[in-house]
Amino acid sequence: MEPRVSKQGLGRIGSPSVWFGIWAALLVAGVACIVVSLVGDPNTTPGAQAQPPATMAASVPTLPGSGTQQGNGGVQRPVPIWLNAPKAAITGQIIPVGVDARGDMAAPEGANSDPVWSEAFWWQYGVMPGQIGNAVIAGHLDRKDGSPAIFWWLKNLAPGDSVYVRTALGATLHFVVAAVKTFANPTGDAADPVLQRIFGPAQTANLNLITCTGDWTGTEYNQKLVVFTTLAP
Repeated sequence: MEPRVSKQGLGRIGSPSVWFGIWAALLVAGVACIVVSLVGDPNTTPGAQAQPPATMAASVPTLPGSGTQQGNGGVQRPVPIWLNAPKAAITGQIIPVGVDARGDMAAPEGANSDPVWSEAFWWQYGVMPGQIGNAVIAGHLDRKDGSPAIFWWLKNLAPGDSVYVRTALGATLHFVVAAVKTFANPTGDAADPVLQRIFGPAQTANLNLITCTGDWTGTEYNQKLVVFTTLAP
């Protein structure tokens, strides 16, 4: 991410961030860990000054597992390919990601004009959206020049809002926002309650969306914004 002073969500996901980063779990690079303490929701507007985008990263070995790609006891689902959240102006392709050379959740980056800033990243070693468990998708908050990326307005989502995921077979999965939380970057291991809540086992089919937020420290944003959603009946 770029150096920012504004309070925003996850900028880029890639290095020390989401665990996504999204580690992302994951879900972008700029965020190394999440702590249990909650902080107030960020209030931002487009046009923040340029700074290096934040990312989410997380060592796979330390991430709590939520199941295999086939899920935990649920019906197998095709891979997700498109994400749409109307209230947050989110619409874009979903690409599966694994780990980078550092063992963190990968968060592709490129030039400001690269399509990657308009794409969301699904942690492919977790469950697929629509399966029982916690599926995780991360997205960049901003680009290298500080301009909005796909999850710029993720903070606009509120309980009751809809999130849609289209699968490779053309089906559309409808998720409903259950909660929107802001956490300090985690510092615990896989047993950390926050990491467990985001990436750990679950009894329902959940989709957790992650990006950076808070203040830019010079290397990353100091908080993570997580939108918790559950598959609609």
